Amino acid sequence: MTVQSELRANVDKKQYLVLLTQNATCAIKEDRTVEEKVKQNLFLEFYKIREDIHATDLVLCMRKSLAQKLNPTIPSTKQIGYFVDGARRHETLQKLYGQGVMEKEVEFEGVKCTIDILDNGTPIEFKTTRAKLAISEHWIRQLIFYMIAVNSNKGILQIQRIMPSKRAKRKKEQEEENLFPAFVIELNEEQREKWHEDFKERKDRFLSAYQSKDPSKAPIFRGENNWVCLECPYRAECDRIEGVSQ
Repeated sequence: MTVQSELRANVDKKQYLVLLTQNATCAIKEDRTVEEKVKQNLFLEFYKIREDIHATDLVLCMRKSLAQKLNPTIPSTKQIGYFVDGARRHETLQKLYGQGVMEKEVEFEGVKCTIDILDNGTPIEFKTTRAKLAISEHWIRQLIFYMIAVNSNKGILQIQRIMPSKRAKRKKEQEEENLFPAFVIELNEEQREKWHEDFKERKDRFLSAYQSKDPSKAPIFRGENNWVCLECPYRAECDRIEGVSQ
């Protein structure tokens, strides 16, 4: 039986390493010391507690963002993996654009914004997703907040879809799907004012909750089918605040 077929038979990790050692004609063993050092370094690199209010604190679940500031938790290995994957994808996409100021930091009405690329006054935001078509509402909100911060009525949302679907079988649908779609977001003056009011309202509510150190004052957003809460370390506390039975 080959190593691959053994894997399909769901052998445990120890058995797999024995089989792999025999197959590769070398000694292979897992080194926990190296693993822990890597995880520690990744934690220090990607998990920095930001005490200032950032635009990203205001675009999704503000209660979760506040809880992370008031009661930070150690991220799981899975979360660190997401950080690494996302950071490297962003870095690559930014280099491909080859223009504009990368990671442009600005402050607007007391809120800090880190824009992926600011190109001639136009903010460009990169997002990655496994969804085939979805464009998340909080992505749009984040980009629009950046547009307001730099006084631009135009922004670009650049998406990378990292899990392509199988090509359609029908002849008219044989073209390979676009895995790097870009979308231009534009605002007229009325729309801009509406979004500016949304920004101010969210900032004021978040700031009030932050100053009082009271997570219950920060709005909660669970998302469709509670997807925001699935791996949230603060879910139990939120459920208690909301009176949701366990």
